[in-house]
Amino acid sequence: MLKAAVAGVGRMGQGHIGIYRTLMKEGYPVKLVALCDVDEDKFKGFKNYKVNLADSKDIENEKTDYKNYNLYTCIDEMLKNEELDVINVVVPTFVHEEVSIKALKTGVNVLCEKPMALTVESCQRMIDAAKESGKLLMIGQCLHFWHEYEVLKEFVESGKFGKVTAADFYRGGAADHVNNPSWRNWIIQREYGGGGLFDQHIHDTDMIRWLFGTPDAVSTRGVTIRPGSAYDICSTNYYYDDKVVSARDDTTYCGQYGFKYGFTVNFEKASVTFHDRDMWVYPEDAEAYMVDKSPNAGGHYGEIKYFLDCVRNNTSTDKCKSEGAMETIRICLAEMESADNAGSVVKL
Repeated sequence: MLKAAVAGVGRMGQGHIGIYRTLMKEGYPVKLVALCDVDEDKFKGFKNYKVNLADSKDIENEKTDYKNYNLYTCIDEMLKNEELDVINVVVPTFVHEEVSIKALKTGVNVLCEKPMALTVESCQRMIDAAKESGKLLMIGQCLHFWHEYEVLKEFVESGKFGKVTAADFYRGGAADHVNNPSWRNWIIQREYGGGGLFDQHIHDTDMIRWLFGTPDAVSTRGVTIRPGSAYDICSTNYYYDDKVVSARDDTTYCGQYGFKYGFTVNFEKASVTFHDRDMWVYPEDAEAYMVDKSPNAGGHYGEIKYFLDCVRNNTSTDKCKSEGAMETIRICLAEMESADNAGSVVKL
């Protein structure tokens, strides 16, 4: 039986807690034993967060009964007092490195939320700590476990429809963190969370890297709308020799429009689209068909279960390598540099 803890019980942390509840109900050999957050008011029920992860059916959207867990406001105390096998690090981005390395050094396997960190150097130190400890470090790039993106990955790798000639990815929605306030509104601050480019846009940057490898260069245009924020809207062209690839993100959608995400990918012998939760394939010489849906709308359940399976079986996290997550950060930093310079081309 694996013993687990979650560090950080804000909106995303609540999502992780919900998945552990689901896994335990299903009889998976894991027990969530402890929670840690520097804000004690959360444990007293003074702050509740609505879990809104793209309407993911793999998240239990229920209020947490904190009486079921050992509660801490200091990560050092939790690591000292608990005999843990795994910890989900769901704290603000700017302390991912600190908390992850502390856990690894005490012999705990770490699943750290994306983005991995805000510098390549921080990422490398996290990887080095994992190697020195002999423990696993995986970054929560959930699209690697999102059914439609998994299907797209299979199409690309199998060559079923030939080579990719063009790809466009997008995501966006109202900044719901405005209604779920956090310490200093960290998630939109460049120095704490990296803004929209590192919060939402990074998902598609990582997917593009996972599908096609690191681009030769990037060019990004970005606009900052909210005071104190960093690129609430951005659009990037990724330079490859044999394909045209782009991704855009907008965190400023208004009213009840809701969160949207998807892609259009053209192959030599088919076009593939994913919009409004439906994935369609349009082959060159056959009838169009819709890809069967997964019972889970998101990838967070699969992500956490995969990590736990790797810990139990003592296998590497090949589907979601921390080195790949570090490379995604390097690409995002190049995008930020390009946006800072009016879209100039930045080589990688």
